Amino acid sequence: MKYIQIKKKKYIYFLAFMTVFSSSMYILELYIPKPFPFIKIGLSNVIVLSLVFNYFFKEAVIVSFAKSFIGCFMTGVLFTHAFLLSFSGNLLSCLFMIMLKFFLKNTSDLSCPITQAKNNESEGKVKSSQNGLSIFGLSICGSFIHMGTQLFIVRIFIIQSNSILLLYPLIAVSSILAGFITGLAGYYFNKYMDIRSIYVEACD
Repeated sequence: MKYIQIKKKKYIYFLAFMTVFSSSMYILELYIPKPFPFIKIGLSNVIVLSLVFNYFFKEAVIVSFAKSFIGCFMTGVLFTHAFLLSFSGNLLSCLFMIMLKFFLKNTSDLSCPITQAKNNESEGKVKSSQNGLSIFGLSICGSFIHMGTQLFIVRIFIIQSNSILLLYPLIAVSSILAGFITGLAGYYFNKYMDIRSIYVEACD
């Protein structure tokens, strides 16, 4: 019983670390100049992207929700339109990336990621996650859904006019650029900080 309680605490610490990292990036990104007020790079999504890429689906959803809540609370926009945009965009893009990752995985990638990490750790190395969609493609798809969701929310609840849809081409191009930058950040994050090994060390 005591072992289970300790393991649960370590698991909470793992989630807390990922959430704090992502929330910090959310707040830091506010100080990065933006070409348009509604367009962001989305660096806070690097952690969520990395969790999804490494098959931590449940953890990705938790971190996605928590970092939106904490980020909006720290910036004083909790339960406003900004929170609605952030929460809906983050959650739907996370769920969409999970669907892509789940359905496009190779048969060689079907085993448990934690078991793979333990096996690779015994060999002195950690293999990267391999599937039919690269982290760049996953990030671009997630970015596209994120910005598209926000545009839809703005159209329904804020600017109830079809004229807002004229921004769609700009948002489509921006989502590709933002997704590539986030994917690049996620690529180097996974290269130098392997989430699977962190999970094994924290929860074993």
